[in-house]
This record gives sequence, structure tokens and C-alpha cells, in this order.
Amino acid sequence: MNDKTRIVRKGSHSEIKPTEGPLDDGDTTVFVANDNTGANDHPPVGGNPGLIPTAAAGFTADATVFQGGTAAPEEGDATRILASPPPREAVFFESPSSGAVTKTVIKGRFELDKLLGAGGMGAVYKALDRRKLEANDSEPYVAIKLLNDDFRQHPDAFISLQREARKSQTLAHPNIVTVYDFDRDGDRVFMTMEFLEGAPLDKLLREHADVGLEYEKACSVLYDISQALIYAHSHGIVHSDFKPGNIFVTNKKGAKVFDFGIARAVTEGSMASNVGERTLFDAGTLGALTPAYASLEMLKGAEPAPSDDVYALGCVAYELFAGRHPFGKLPADKAWEKKLKPKRIKSLSRKQWRALESALELKREERTPTVEKFVHGFFVNNTWKWLLGAAFASLLVGGAVGYNHLERENAAEQQRVKIELEKKLEQELLQRRIADKREAIDRLISLSILTPDWEDDLRVELQEYAELNPSDEEYLDSSRERVYEIFVAAATGQLNLGNLDQADAMLSSAASWYEESTEAAEIRSRLDREREELRARLEAERLAAEREAERLRQEELRRQRLAAAREKQQKIDAVLDEMELALRCGFNMQVSAVSAQLNRLAQLDAVKAQKIRPVLAEEFSNCFSSLAVRDPLRTEPLLNEARILLPKQSNLQEFKLDFCAHLRPGSGGRGNRYTCADRLADGTDAPRMVVVTGSAGKPLAIGKYEISNREFGKYCAASAQCEPDALGAANLPVNNISIAQAQAYIDWLSAQTGNEYRLPTEREWFAAANANGMGEVADRNCHLKYRGVEKGAELVATRAGSPNGFGLINAVGNVQEWAYTSEGQLMAVGGSRRDPMSRCLATTKRQHTGEADELTGFRIVRDLDRP
Repeated sequence: MNDKTRIVRKGSHSEIKPTEGPLDDGDTTVFVANDNTGANDHPPVGGNPGLIPTAAAGFTADATVFQGGTAAPEEGDATRILASPPPREAVFFESPSSGAVTKTVIKGRFELDKLLGAGGMGAVYKALDRRKLEANDSEPYVAIKLLNDDFRQHPDAFISLQREARKSQTLAHPNIVTVYDFDRDGDRVFMTMEFLEGAPLDKLLREHADVGLEYEKACSVLYDISQALIYAHSHGIVHSDFKPGNIFVTNKKGAKVFDFGIARAVTEGSMASNVGERTLFDAGTLGALTPAYASLEMLKGAEPAPSDDVYALGCVAYELFAGRHPFGKLPADKAWEKKLKPKRIKSLSRKQWRALESALELKREERTPTVEKFVHGFFVNNTWKWLLGAAFASLLVGGAVGYNHLERENAAEQQRVKIELEKKLEQELLQRRIADKREAIDRLISLSILTPDWEDDLRVELQEYAELNPSDEEYLDSSRERVYEIFVAAATGQLNLGNLDQADAMLSSAASWYEESTEAAEIRSRLDREREELRARLEAERLAAEREAERLRQEELRRQRLAAAREKQQKIDAVLDEMELALRCGFNMQVSAVSAQLNRLAQLDAVKAQKIRPVLAEEFSNCFSSLAVRDPLRTEPLLNEARILLPKQSNLQEFKLDFCAHLRPGSGGRGNRYTCADRLADGTDAPRMVVVTGSAGKPLAIGKYEISNREFGKYCAASAQCEPDALGAANLPVNNISIAQAQAYIDWLSAQTGNEYRLPTEREWFAAANANGMGEVADRNCHLKYRGVEKGAELVATRAGSPNGFGLINAVGNVQEWAYTSEGQLMAVGGSRRDPMSRCLATTKRQHTGEADELTGFRIVRDLDRP
């Protein structure tokens, strides 16, 4: 067979065949399921667990099926340990990318060498164990089973199968295939077992169809597999998928059973004493069984019991002697419906047939309950025919002639010989059980798993051996000593590795098996010293670790503080950026937005928020000073908002908003837009003014109108120094007041507005009334009688008449107005309504005592701050 393979399509299957030539008889044919998606077009096990060879499309009643609907292959394709004869060459796979020949390695250890078979749960390969090869092991090969998707993807499969593989490891029996380990490699789940040479029983039965095996061979196989089941049942494990495909007939080691606890997990508690370790899933969840060999109860989903294996054993036994299934591969439920009965096998004695017939009963309550009872019924008084061999059979023939002779002569002697033969048979069976038990004990000890379960199993085996052969104290003692030495060696190894607790545990376990040796005492002494040294070292390391942890904690705190500070500063910068944007000086600046930003800043940094308030106040003051020059009326609401926002900032609270400073001197004659008025404390306007050029060329605000009774009345009402009702009409200029009363009004007005008001000087009044030489207005209220026109008969409203060039009304005439000379002398200027029109001029002036009279009033002035 070539060292390469090719995949040949056959309908819905792909068949792996050599690149050239047909398969030899000794070669293994592998079928790969095809789901028509192309997923299985690649070589099997090439990294994708879904590519493990699984069942072929067709299957028979021999196939293991999962109750979810997945079928295993025919019995001939069922999982097996080794095809017979062994393949001559290993199977290699071609790399699809480069065409290079490669091998698949599992877990970096097991090198897949040969595909041996495929079944319902996966595929079995011959594999080279690289560890054994490194150790120059004479038998470096193992059998490795890769589980397929149906089994591997079960929710609890890995946990449960690991537990059951561990149980299989405890089944140390010469007629049970040894399971080494259960593990996973990525998404591959696999199990390693001992590698055997021989043939699966299903293949042997096909070769002897309708004939059966030779009688002696059939008895030998039946006895071996029965002993395997008896041993498994004694350990609380029911096989539940017992069939020819799970039996391997070796060349030298008899028949062996495998797949314990794998095909279908047993529900513990139904027969095992270890109730606390219940299997995670059973037939109700995984549901693996073979219909042709499953009992009626298993098909109905009942809990597994030893009698289920008895039924399957009966079917296998029937095939061993008859070469066919007792019910034609029909499942038990169908056989029950048809009321079928197995046809008697003529080669069996009446006693053997009764034993086999009882094992094949379809109802559990009528079936032989245990394998032990079946063996006793089938083999006792018959086993010697094949167990003792041809020589004993010849002796028996001769003895039979003697029996006939003795029977004629002495029936009692015949009975005695029969009893002796039975005793001899029982003794030989006992010796065989003793030998099997010793082999099981030796195998367990050689495994050296060193787990509590392993110890428990070994103690059970030794106890059973002591019951079988109580006189062999030497073997029991040597076995315990071997276990003791294994634990002591393990303690030494753990100690060398520094695993003190494990070493202590190993020593404790050793002490439970045998009396302590000098070597163990020295190990314990060394263990105590190293534990003390370790304690000191660990304490030092703990202190160092604490210091390092504290350093790292402080470093982390510092880093966190820096990060928090950076984050905080970023947020503060963002608030300040928004604040700066809102503070762009202009009549549309958003003072209210600054309030929200200031609150956010206070939440981030209260100290910074407090420190920035005077800065904001300074910004506002500078801005308002600039805006007030342009338009104080539009500046005023912004100032009020800023005062509310920053109530404790004195520069804002004391900020003087000059409502006249923005006007150009002499602009009052252009209309009311060019007049101004300060604010009284109640929010109302002070007397309206215009701006003119004062002395020394500085701007001066002067009343556009004479002070009226209405305006003077506000002072009277507020100060209670005079009676508002005693004044004349509200719109007429105030008169009949003294200069002291006028000055009191001016002082009150200054206090109300925060600006310093006064009476004009003579020169200031003249400059404003003369309007830079424009002359007096024609319709001034002075005395005139001419051709029916009469003026000056009475006072007119302060707002009546035409303004002069600077916007002043009634500067000349109506009432004469107080003003001071440069020497401080009080004068009455501008003439009154009683002065003739010809002498009622801006230049008209007279000294005045300041006493109240009906001809004299006043208007106010105040200096402006700007040059």
C-alpha cells in the first residue's frame, strides 16, 4: 500500500484509498460522512474535529445509535482497537497547500499513525506515544480514540466522559481494555487506550455466519467477556452498549471488552455504593445504545441495571454458538410485539440452553438478574470440558468408561467421583479467580495514579484477594509495601520539586499502607526543615510583596491623582473656554451663560471659582466702560445682570454708568435721540439733559428743560421738606422756591443718581443758551403786546417752545434761571416772562438774593468724566 492516500467519492460518501492500486486485504477502509457542504472534502482529523470519520450513510441493527437520531456505522465499521491482520503501513495525509506529507499530532505527544476503525462515537487510530519512544519503551504504541461531533458537542460530554474514563481506569481486569487517559486538545476530545493485536468479535462472527465459532473457542470467549462484566458490575458500572463490536479477541490475551462507561453512562445509585458521585448524564441525556442488543427496558428509557448487560451477553453468546442473532437483529420491543422465541442451539446441553434461554428473556423480571448467575448456570459442571483442555477431556473419557463400569457395580462410587471432579473444577475456578485478582492488583499498582479513588479501588481489590486467598499474607504484605514505596518515591519527587504539601500528603498516604521506614523518616525530617525555611522565606517574600504592593498602590494613587487632575483641568479649561466665548465684549454678550459656567467651575474647583470672580468683574467693568461710551442704555441691562451674578464685587456695584458721556457736545439740537437722563433710585429718569461744551472746553451735561413742578415734587414727596400739592401745575417750571430749596433738590438728585449735580456758572449757562452765537429763538415766552398778539402773560410748560441750536428749550424767557458768576455771586439770567422781548435775551442778567419769587426758577448741570 502506498504511503499516500486519496479521497474517492462514492455517492454520498468519500472513501479514502491509496493513490495507486486497490486496497489490500489487510488495509483499513475508512468512510467519511458527507453533508454535501464540502466540509468533509479535507483529510480526516486535519485540525477540524468535524472531520473525524463518522458513520456511513447506511446502518444495520448492530449500529450504536443516539436517541437524538444519529446513527453509527454498520457493525463492521464500528470502533475497534485494531483491524486484523494489522496494516502494514501507516496512513499519511497530504497537506492541501503544499502537497507535503505530514502527520497529525495530538497534544504534542500522540502521532496518529493508522486509522483502525470508525464508529458512532468517533474514530480509533494507532498512535505513536512520543514519550514512550523517548523512554525506549518496548511497546510505544497506543490506541487513541477521537470523539465525533454528535458525542463531543453534548453539553456535559467532556465532564461526564472524563469521570467515566476515570472509572474505566479503575477497571483493572485482564478481560477489560485498559484506558490510560481522557483529555482534549483544543476542540478535539480524545481517549487513549492500550494497543492490542487481534480481531473484533463482530468480524469473526461475520466470518462464521450461521455457523458460529468452534465450541471450545466460543466457550473461551464467552467466559472471558462474562468475567469482564462481573468485574465491572462489582464496581457499580453497567456497560449498557454490550455487543460484538465492543469485544476484541486478542491473539495472546484472550477476549477483552471496551467502551465501559463511554457508550452509555451508568446512573449511579441504582447499584453503586458511591451515591455522592452521580454521573452527569445517562441514557436519558446522551441515549447511546445499540437496538439489536438493548434490553426492552433500555429501549423504554429505564435506568440501566446489570440484567440489561445479561440480555446483551445472551445475544452475543447465541451468536458465538449459532452464528446468528437470536431474534434476527430485531430490537427487543419488536420481538416482544411479535412474541418471538429464540430457536434452541443443538450444540448446547440442556442445562446450558436453559441458562442461555433465561438470559434472553425479554422482560426484566423474568430474566437472569446477574452475569454471575448466568455463568454459574452455563459453566458449572460444563466448564471443565473446555477449561481443563484436551488432556483432561481424554481423562474424562476414560473416566466415563470407568463410571459406567462403576455404575453397574457401585452407584455410590460413581457419585463420589462426580463430587471429586466438581470440587476439582471449583478449585481450579478459584485459582483462576485468584490469578485474575492478582493480575488486577498488579495492574492497579503499576498504574500508580496516586488518587484517593485509586487507593480505594486498590484496597477493595486487596480485601477481595484476602477473602479469596487468606493464607497468602506474603503477597498482601508485599503489595502494601510496593504501594508504600510508590508513595515514598512520590513524596521524594514532590519534595525535590518544592511541593511540600503534596510531599506531606504522599507521606501520610504511605503511612496508611505500611510501617514507616528510615528513608521515610529522613524525608519527613527534611520536609520539616524545608517547611520551616519555606515559612521564613514566604514571610520575607510576604513582607517584600507588601512593601512592593504599597509602593505600587502609592504609585497608582499618584497616577490616579495626576489623571484626575488632568481630567479636572481639562474640564476647567473647557469651562473657561466657554466662559471666554460668552464674555466677548459686545451688546449681545451672554452674561446669564457665564452664571451657569461659573456654577460648573465651582463644582470642579470651588477655590478657582472664587478667585475668578474678581477677574470676571474686572472683565465686565472694562467691557461696560467701553460699551457705555457707545450706548449706555444698552449697556445698563448687562451691568444689572453682572451685578446680580457677582453681588460682592465692589467694582461692579460701584460702577458709574454715565448716560450722557456718549453724546457729542452740541448734538442736542438734533432730536430726542441725542438727549440723556440719569436713573433715580426707583428706576425712573432724572431730568433730561443735553451735552454742550463747558468751561475750558470740557463737555457738560445741562438740563434740556427748566426743572418742573413734577420733578421738584418727587423731591418733596421723598424728603418731606416741602408739600408737592403746594406747587403749581406739574408741567410748569418750578418757582416761588428759595435758592436753599433748589440746592436741597440738587443734593437729593445727586444722591439718587450717584452723579454730582449743581447750578451752572454764568459762562456755562450763556454758552448753552447762546448756542455758540445762534441767537435766541423767536417764540420765547417774553412780554409782548402787538397787534393782538400777547406773550408773557403766564408761564408755559417746560417742554413748550422751540429748542435752540443745542436743544435747550425756554433757556430765554418763561422763568429767569439761577447761575453763579466766577466770583460765586448768585445771578438770575435769561430774562423772564415779564421782560420785554427786546430786553429778554441770553445776555440778560441781574443779581439775585436767592429769595423765593414767582419769576425765578433753575435748570441743572453736571460735569462729564470723559475729556
